[in-house]
Amino acid sequence: MPDYPPSAIGNLADLEDGQIALSRYLVQHDGGLYVSLPRLESATDFVDFVSRAIAMGLYFRGLDYACFASLLYDDPASRNLAGQTVVEEVYLAADIATFRLERQSLYKEFRIERGEAVYLFEPVYLESVPADGDGGGDPGAVAGRSQTPETRAVLDVDEFIASAWAKGVRFGIDVAAVKEGIALDKPERRIIARSKPYVAGKDAEIVEQAPGLHRNNAPRRLLGGRVDLRQFETRYPQVAAGIRLVKKTPRTLGVDGRDVTGELLPAPMPKDFDLARLAGPGVRVAHEKDGEYLLASVCGFLSIDTRSNQFSVNDKIVSHEGVSARTTGDLLLTGEVYEQHGEIQEKRVVTCRSITAFADVFGNIVSTGGVVLLKHNLVGGSASNDDGDIVVEGVASGATLLAPHGCVTLKRADNCVIVARQVVIENATLCDIVADELCLDLSQGCAVAAKSLHVRLARSRREVDNAYLVLVPDPSRDDEQIVELKQKRGALEKLIDDHRQKLDALRRDKDVASYLLLAGKLRRHEATLSAEQQVGWRRLSAVVAPVLRTLAQLGEAVGELAAESDALGVELEQLLAARQQACSEVACAIDRVEGETRIHALLVRSADTPLNALPSKDLKARLRNSDGAAKKLFAASTGSFSWTCPLPPA
Repeated sequence: MPDYPPSAIGNLADLEDGQIALSRYLVQHDGGLYVSLPRLESATDFVDFVSRAIAMGLYFRGLDYACFASLLYDDPASRNLAGQTVVEEVYLAADIATFRLERQSLYKEFRIERGEAVYLFEPVYLESVPADGDGGGDPGAVAGRSQTPETRAVLDVDEFIASAWAKGVRFGIDVAAVKEGIALDKPERRIIARSKPYVAGKDAEIVEQAPGLHRNNAPRRLLGGRVDLRQFETRYPQVAAGIRLVKKTPRTLGVDGRDVTGELLPAPMPKDFDLARLAGPGVRVAHEKDGEYLLASVCGFLSIDTRSNQFSVNDKIVSHEGVSARTTGDLLLTGEVYEQHGEIQEKRVVTCRSITAFADVFGNIVSTGGVVLLKHNLVGGSASNDDGDIVVEGVASGATLLAPHGCVTLKRADNCVIVARQVVIENATLCDIVADELCLDLSQGCAVAAKSLHVRLARSRREVDNAYLVLVPDPSRDDEQIVELKQKRGALEKLIDDHRQKLDALRRDKDVASYLLLAGKLRRHEATLSAEQQVGWRRLSAVVAPVLRTLAQLGEAVGELAAESDALGVELEQLLAARQQACSEVACAIDRVEGETRIHALLVRSADTPLNALPSKDLKARLRNSDGAAKKLFAASTGSFSWTCPLPPA
């Protein structure tokens, strides 16, 4: 290895060719060349200085490559090379020297591919220069033998770094690998520099805070350790106001990488999101010391929109996924209102209060109250409401509808079984209906039983006639009660007369009459008694005292009997009025008949099984069976009919 060349650092005032003036942040001491960090304002300043120096044929002798790379590419704010101690100056190199041309020729090109720089290390030689200085040509390295005398040369690490910079390798040089390659005695390719890949950051994300935010599709566990395979454990989570739903974890920026050429390899920007966009109705954003949270602002049911990822808390349950054995199983809901935008599939059971279904229903809806509103069709399933109404805006086909205390309203019903307090249908075909009050715009081949029946148009359907039963209340039980009440009241009136006759007989007694007359005058202050008269008064009072007690007892008995008689009278009047009212509500009106239609009056006896309690098959047969208990009112294929139940005698 040759002796070190002289320093190429000069003064700006008398700068010679091949010398370079130091920038303001470079300081030369006896120990070498240092960089003043406070003066180095930009990393690009140092890059420009290095490029200019190497372009002038200079190199950094005794270079600290780690410090060199840090000064080139690290953030100035992170260059505290001494850890906790603030460093003003850092060592860079021993000197800046001339990179002689004959030495530059020793260094070959680099192969740069796939983020690595590869160099072929092999023995190198320098041509010997004669004493007269005639070298026979330009000095240079030769791979083979020549006629010019040669001497073995040794590569220098500092020169290697300068040559690499000039040839485009400006980052990631492995100094140890370079030293090992220089020490080789045979040709060998070595990787001498590697790119620094970027470190990807982390996207912002949400972390669940409240337990039970997700639906649990495990089978519902029952008492005794049994499970119900038709129901899932948790379908619609319920949350309290103020509970933390999720927390936003901020995004973490990545670390940029660097190519061997010195080019920046920027890390992709991690994804971020606005937490407020995820807050739907009933949810708010809370900025707290430990981060951002989504909080439930009201009590209710939590729903997460899978398309927008928006959280919302509503007082009603809203579902868009439908009800099936795969997605939900049977549902048992505790909320007041349930909205279902998907299909309720066959054999699935939804138990709830009020429900609005926006798609077809093929399963069974069981409501304990409220309103059952089906916006589309009810096909092959059922809908029941223990204490409310049922409305189907589409078509009900092959379905069962039960509303014993409510109204069933349909636009079109085909082959349905309907039992309700009130039924209103625009178009009914081949339906079996039992109701207290029934109104049909068009009836085709229906079997109907109702107390009040109004049909605008009755037609037969495929040779199936209309069979209407007018349910007439049985007056026999009321008559028995009326007779019993009259008999009880008559017995009371007779007993009252007997007591009154006894009272009159006791009051006609001479002593009693005198006592009662004088007692009345004394009470009204119409008379006064002397001392002698008071003695006689006390004697008379003692004589009539037993009779007076009897009079009081009889009077009290008469009052009690009269009150009991009046109560029986009120009960009798109410019973008579109820009988009149029940009969007045029984009526049948068919505005127009255009097909076979039969109308019978059926006396409903208390001992008979109620029609609404019969199975569907038995109900169909009973509605069309005109036995001896039914009185024929009408049978024709044309015309009209109107009938009201005659009122019973008062």
